[in-house]
Amino acid sequence: MLPYLIFITIGAFLLLMNSKIGLHLSFNAHHDSFFDIFFSYLTYLGDGIMALLIFIILLAVNYRFAFIIGVSNLISAIITQTLKQTIFADVVRPKKFFEGIHDLYLIPGVDNYLYNSFPSGHSTCAFSLYFALSLIVKNKTLKLFFFVLALLIGYSRIYLSQHFFADVYSGSLIGVITTIIVYYFIQKSEGGWLNNSLVTSFRNQ
Repeated sequence: MLPYLIFITIGAFLLLMNSKIGLHLSFNAHHDSFFDIFFSYLTYLGDGIMALLIFIILLAVNYRFAFIIGVSNLISAIITQTLKQTIFADVVRPKKFFEGIHDLYLIPGVDNYLYNSFPSGHSTCAFSLYFALSLIVKNKTLKLFFFVLALLIGYSRIYLSQHFFADVYSGSLIGVITTIIVYYFIQKSEGGWLNNSLVTSFRNQ
């Protein structure tokens, strides 16, 4: 929690002290050929397919862990997509926003979307998924690794000009808060079957 609290504190400061335009242009001014490729691929680790894959793998390990991942990602995704399609349906993405205003650096080969910018779905998924994993594992190094991974995925959305910083920031909040609530209720659940897995169920047959 401490690294994330530091992130949201610094993030809030950046949002308060900078305009949406200025902040994105500051990020967009720094690019490198290595990171163009690196972030183009890393961003896929925040895709819903990754969350589904880890959910399926955890079913073979522990139902409780799998359901923490699955339920938190499902609920956070529903919240984010609902906001995208309703209240914030008119919020456009950087490429569309800066059209005719400023020539953004766009990475060749990356298909930049134009609409439904707020909040960031990839950031929601990444912070929900990897925050849940950090709650599950005991190793502190792994916990920090999962936070850094989520943070880098969130940054990749800005680096690729798929989202503004505010989109990523809000997506992270949705993902983390939802995961904390889901984790609390599932951990408190007394369902004994949640401590089993597909492997133990198969063995008991």
